[in-house]
Amino acid sequence: MEYFDNTLCIAVSDLTDGIMSYDSFRWHFKKGRAKQLRRACRNTPALIAVSSLPSDIIAAVKAKYGEPTLIPSRFSIRGAYTIDPQAVSFYREHKLGNGDSLPEDKQQEYVINASMLKAIRYVLNDKRSFTASRGQSRASHIWPAIVNEVIKVKSGSDPLLHSLPENPRRLKERLDLFEKEGYINLVSGKFCNKNTEKIPEEAKLWLLTRWSDNVKKCASLTQLFREYNEKAADTPFWNRIKSEKTIYNFIYSEEIKPLWYAHRYGELVAKEKYSYMHKTLMPTMRDGLWYSDGTKLNLYYQYQNEVGKRCVGTLKVYEIMDVYSEVFLGYHISKSEDYEAQFMAYKMAFNFSKHKPYQISYDNQGSHAKLESGDLLKKLAHLAIRTQPYNGRSKTIENAFSRFQQQVLKQETFYTGQNITTKTQESRINQEFFNANLDQLPTEQEMREAYAARREEWNNMPHPKTGISRIEMYRSSVNPQAVKVEIWDIVDMFYVTRQKEVTCTAWGITFTEKKIKYDFMVYKDGNMPDLDWLQKNIDKKFVVKFDPSDLTMIFLYERTAAGLKYNIVASTKVAIHRGKQEQEEWEAQYIKDIEIANKKARVSRWEQMEQLQRAHGTHPEDRGFRSPAISGIQTSVAAKRKAKKSNVLGSIGVVQKAVSNADIMQEEDFDPYEYARKAM
Repeated sequence: MEYFDNTLCIAVSDLTDGIMSYDSFRWHFKKGRAKQLRRACRNTPALIAVSSLPSDIIAAVKAKYGEPTLIPSRFSIRGAYTIDPQAVSFYREHKLGNGDSLPEDKQQEYVINASMLKAIRYVLNDKRSFTASRGQSRASHIWPAIVNEVIKVKSGSDPLLHSLPENPRRLKERLDLFEKEGYINLVSGKFCNKNTEKIPEEAKLWLLTRWSDNVKKCASLTQLFREYNEKAADTPFWNRIKSEKTIYNFIYSEEIKPLWYAHRYGELVAKEKYSYMHKTLMPTMRDGLWYSDGTKLNLYYQYQNEVGKRCVGTLKVYEIMDVYSEVFLGYHISKSEDYEAQFMAYKMAFNFSKHKPYQISYDNQGSHAKLESGDLLKKLAHLAIRTQPYNGRSKTIENAFSRFQQQVLKQETFYTGQNITTKTQESRINQEFFNANLDQLPTEQEMREAYAARREEWNNMPHPKTGISRIEMYRSSVNPQAVKVEIWDIVDMFYVTRQKEVTCTAWGITFTEKKIKYDFMVYKDGNMPDLDWLQKNIDKKFVVKFDPSDLTMIFLYERTAAGLKYNIVASTKVAIHRGKQEQEEWEAQYIKDIEIANKKARVSRWEQMEQLQRAHGTHPEDRGFRSPAISGIQTSVAAKRKAKKSNVLGSIGVVQKAVSNADIMQEEDFDPYEYARKAM
């Protein structure tokens, strides 16, 4: 089967080869049921239109030869047409006079035109076969036949949308010029080849610099067009431009626009528009990446200034977020995004997580320098990486916090609205309602409580991708590389180390921080002082580590050649009432217990030294002297009797009391013992 005159045909010989007999064909032909489109001649079989045959014969034809394919005769324009690969390459790579490439639709049109002209040349090279395939005896009428086929190929199920002339003479001229000039002949002169206005190179530089001038700014392209023509009138080799469109085409061309965009709209705007953006995959487990950032806390509150006038204010909040679950781990509210805010937010995050993240990312704010210089950021995670400055799109926490504001925080009555650059009215505050209800503004404490509740609401909301609550996602996830945080990690990361050492005394450990005095003691179980530790460490100097937000417990370290060595934990010293009137029941017992413990410690120390003296022959009684008793604890009857017979007063307390009662000026030869004896 083949196409003849755009009609699917079958040769009579093929039709009578097992489908129907020749006599049957002749009968159908006489009845008009087999339309002949081409007569038989030498080497050319007669062709019958398949569509003219009875349906049972058509079915038999398809059963034997298969579904008819749209394969025209090789002696037709459609049959000779094939895409010219050289034309495809030429028009794809061709550059116009202004450096632009051809539009894609024009590339396709020119490729079809070139391929069609080559198909026409193919059939013209064998005019005899072309005319014979159409039942013609003369080749003189070949161009009308070719034009007829050129017109027909633009219709049908697979049209060839060319733009060749449909006049025989003009089509012949186009073929002659194409064969003489090549592929360039088909490119329209409208595409900067012949008729487009040209701008001199020097003038292009002037246009570019004038358009990007921020001092004497050019307000519009109309102004630039006018100024250019005024300058062209006085500048040699500069041609006046007739259309403002010429200026627009140059200024907004793809290779020129990036040059002036930053100078006219700002470098950060240009960065957002022209810088390459990575496609990133978010963490698949908790504590893989924490983001931190500070922003305005979008809630108003009221306070009174120094003169008692009501004022309206907002505060800053510094947030730590787990990127995997979008859980807000820790935060701190303050007047500014400073070191303390970051320190306290990270501390809260670690107390909440109980694990170290693999990576933390933070912005380039100056307050982070203190965290870096103190090595805190290195201790917080395996990796501590600054995000690129002025690159908001790369900071996941900014996107999450924006959604937190829009979906959750916005529910508060005195929500401030988002920043001033917001475009939607929904993101702005109702200023009229706000001004009418200033007296209803929450206090700072109420505002802090409201924010804490909204954070909790966010953490319990479903994650937008999984539908599982954020907090459940976080708690159910396991990160094998996230190290569990122990108390020593918290001390190492978040406790402040006092540079000045503190000396231990019988009072305990005492130091002043921010003009406030703090007293600490080492205690055993039952809140009893560890007197054994105390007596062994009096006069020893310690380095103190403490939590600035919770000074109820401190860690004591000794400074050694190998560095700081941990000693013990001390707690806030227990205070008791001095007057019995205000003492509680436990205080009286507490005083008695410590008094007994103190006496036991004194006896223990005394007896230990007595044994050592006797063992080494240095005890006073071994050399004819008496040892004084422990005052207030041990006084034997024999010792009292011996004290009466002797001239020596038995109690140092009596001497001290006598001196205290003396109403004389102590001279150099004053003898307190002699004075005490007389006083008795």
